[in-house]
Amino acid sequence: MNPQHLRARSEIIRMIRRFFDERGYLEMHTPRLVGLPGQEPHLEPFWTEVKTHQQLAAGSWQLGAKTLEEQTPAMPPTDGAPPTEVVNCQLLATSCQMPAALVTSPEYMMKRLIAAGFEKIYDLGPCFRNGEPWDGTHDPEFLLLEWYRKNADLSSLMDECEEMVKWVEKKLVASSWQLGTEIPRFQIPDSRFQRLTVEEAWREYAGIELAPLLGDREAMARVCRERNQTVADGDTWDDLYFKIFLSEIEPRLSTFFAEGESPPKADTPLEYASGGDFRLSLDLSSGRRSTFLYRYPASMAALARRSIDDPRWADRVELYMGGLELANGFAELSDPIEQYHRFEEDRTLRHNLGKKTWPLDEKFLADLPKMGNAAGIAFGVDRFVMLLTGATSINDVIPSSAKERFELSPQLPRNP
Repeated sequence: MNPQHLRARSEIIRMIRRFFDERGYLEMHTPRLVGLPGQEPHLEPFWTEVKTHQQLAAGSWQLGAKTLEEQTPAMPPTDGAPPTEVVNCQLLATSCQMPAALVTSPEYMMKRLIAAGFEKIYDLGPCFRNGEPWDGTHDPEFLLLEWYRKNADLSSLMDECEEMVKWVEKKLVASSWQLGTEIPRFQIPDSRFQRLTVEEAWREYAGIELAPLLGDREAMARVCRERNQTVADGDTWDDLYFKIFLSEIEPRLSTFFAEGESPPKADTPLEYASGGDFRLSLDLSSGRRSTFLYRYPASMAALARRSIDDPRWADRVELYMGGLELANGFAELSDPIEQYHRFEEDRTLRHNLGKKTWPLDEKFLADLPKMGNAAGIAFGVDRFVMLLTGATSINDVIPSSAKERFELSPQLPRNP
C-alpha cells in the first residue's frame, strides 16, 4: 500500500459521492450477499451458504423457468440449456442451509430499484470476483461505482460519465494541498473524449470491415489466420473477435500515434517488478486520450438492448483512459423474453465450459418491463484512483490487497 495514494483515494471517493448527491441521485446500499448472482459466463462468484433457524415448512422448491413461463408463456427453454436446478432444502423446524454468493456487481438489484420507481440512483461499494488475475489491474475484492437513470440513453450516459471524471479530477487537484504533497496524476484533457463505434475502431485501427463478419465464424477465423492469430476448433466468434481486438485495437484506444507509428503490443502495459508484483507502464502525459467505445456486436450485448436502427449491434459502451478499461455501460434491455433467452445462452455456455450453473433470477426478469427506458454504467473506482494518482499497481491504492493478504511470502514455510 501507499499512504499518499490512500489519502487521495479517500478524497476521490468523497468527491464521487458529492458529484452524484449534488445532482439529485440517491445512494443505495444494495445487498452484497445474494442467492442468485449474475449469469456472466466469464465471471466467477465467491460461494458460501446461508444458515437460517426459522420455523419453515418442510419440502423443496424449484427455481428456474417455470414461474416465469406462467407469467410470460412465450418463453420456451433454450435447446441444450443445462437442466433447471432444484434446491432441496429439508426445511426442519430449526435450521436450513441455502447456497449464497457475493455479488460480482449490484446490477440486478439496481435495475429492480429503477423498476420500483426510483429515477436516479447510485451504488458505491465493494464487489467480488473469484479467479481474477493478480496482474496489477485486478483484485478479487474491488470498489465499484454503478449509477442508473430513467429516461436516459447511451449518449447522455457518456456525457455524464465524462462530466463526472473531469469534475472529480479538478476537485482533487484543487484540494491536493490537503493531501500533504502534490500527487503525480493522469492529465485529463479539457477536450471532449473521443467517441468511436466498435465498427469505426476496427476500420481505423485494424483496417478491417467488421460488419460483414458479424456472426460468421469461418470468415472471422480467416481474418484471424491472416493476422497470424491462432484459431482453435473450440473458438467461438466472440473468442476470435477478441484475438484481434486485444492485440490490434484496444492498445490504441487511449494513445495518440504519429503517422506510420505502430501501436504497443497487448502485453506491453504490464511489467513484472521485483517482489513478484505486476506494474502498469502508465504514460501520464497529456498526449494520452480518453475514448468511449460503443455500439458493440449484438452477441456481446449482455444486458444491453439492441440498437433500434440495426439489431446486429447493441447499445453498449466502454470507457478507456490511460491504457485502462474504466467503465462498462448499457442502454438497458427491458424485454424479459429476450433477456431470458440471453441468460439461458449464458447458462449453456457455463455448462459447456464445465463451470457451475444456477437458476435464473425470476424476480429480476419479472421486474424488467417496469424499468422502462433507462441507462446505467459500472465504473472501476480503484483503477480511476490509479490514474489520478499515477499509481502503477492496484495494490498501491487498496489498503490491503488480496496479493498482500493471501499470497505466501517466499521466506515462509509452505505445506508439503
